[in-house]
Amino acid sequence: MVSTNWLDKKLNDPDVRIIDASWYLPDLKRSPYDEYRENHITGALFFDLDEFSDPNSKLPHMALDPDLFGKKIENFGINTKGTVVVYDGLGLFSSARLLWLFHLYGFSNVFILDGGLPKWVEEKKSVDSELKIFDQSRFPVFYEKELVVGLDQVRACIGSNEIQIIDARPPKRFAGLVPEPRKGVSRGNIPSSINLYYGDLFNPDNTLKPNKSLQKIVESVGIDLEKPLITYCGSGVTAAILYVVLKGLGAKRVSVYDGSWCEWGSVENQTV
Repeated sequence: MVSTNWLDKKLNDPDVRIIDASWYLPDLKRSPYDEYRENHITGALFFDLDEFSDPNSKLPHMALDPDLFGKKIENFGINTKGTVVVYDGLGLFSSARLLWLFHLYGFSNVFILDGGLPKWVEEKKSVDSELKIFDQSRFPVFYEKELVVGLDQVRACIGSNEIQIIDARPPKRFAGLVPEPRKGVSRGNIPSSINLYYGDLFNPDNTLKPNKSLQKIVESVGIDLEKPLITYCGSGVTAAILYVVLKGLGAKRVSVYDGSWCEWGSVENQTV
């Protein structure tokens, strides 16, 4: 994470690339690109999560083929020896997904703006509507395959004492007490998974809680940071928030189940 004050001092640094990674659940009825066109942090580029998801998959937000990601991200003109700062319009939501994607494709010098655009705007820091264009820059990809898992890998972990599966969704969705937002997806959770609702990790101003508080929350639900961890959610977005938090607390290994509940809850005659 980086603070708004830190980024404010770096706005004119050519080695810092700022990316608006806003994406919203359909029920919010918000257009991230339209909002970006109207108002964004000065110098920021827009990252379209849907454009950077596998078009050949029936599931939402599945990660792209590494080479294709590398080709598409060239338009952002990223200096691979520089720094990338990502943010979103909710404070900390879809920006975590982009950080995870960068890690998945081998780029680690990326940070999330703590508090995101809401905090930036509240502090009356520099915004504009200018659409920046940077020269293309080759983006070498080093695929970190251990950061992502698929359906069969998750199935193999059910009931394991060695690996923990963690669900980022709200408690009522985890417990199957409310319908899933997507049609054709059943209610419930992956057997033996732990519920760590991402919303419990934030302060009222949408900044991330301090590490001591996060540590207590993680311990209270029985997560062991020494074990390999698999995170999931509805479609792989908020699972990335858990990735950020757990890695920040020193977890040895955290992987995201990319298909998440959209896949698990859609597979007919699920057998585990």
